[in-house]
Amino acid sequence: LWKPLFFTTEEGQVIRNLVDLILPATSTSPGALDVNVPEFIDLYAFKGIGEDEQKAFKEGMFEVVKELTSSGDDVSELKLKDYDSLLAKYLKASPEEKEGFESNTEQSKVLETLVSMRSSSIWAFKTSEKIGKEVMAYDPIPGAQLGCISIEEATGGKAWSL
Repeated sequence: LWKPLFFTTEEGQVIRNLVDLILPATSTSPGALDVNVPEFIDLYAFKGIGEDEQKAFKEGMFEVVKELTSSGDDVSELKLKDYDSLLAKYLKASPEEKEGFESNTEQSKVLETLVSMRSSSIWAFKTSEKIGKEVMAYDPIPGAQLGCISIEEATGGKAWSL
């Protein structure tokens, strides 16, 4: 079982659930949990960013947990719909709604944290070895340069991992 280095256990559980909704497993590809995206985000926050960014991330996660548990539930009692509602509220908000969030300090931190988590999740997912080798087009020793051909013809429509 994963024990976060930077985040609390409660925050780690929230990150796992949010990341699983952002990049779920499908019948054709693994999900974020299959390639350890929450663990990557935790380790990156622990070792890869500066103190100011760490402080901002911690404050943002505190606000995310606070909003998720505002109904009085503990993190362990939250349902999938609670996480989905939070993501929909902030990440699918209209420009006017986002402007409203930005005028409220707590909501601004939640929005910033969720946007950052989504982009970090996608980055971690796309750069993982499993996705690079099994999902994306992978050729560590490329052959001939084929010039102007379609991506469908070159890789079957897949992006290159290298």
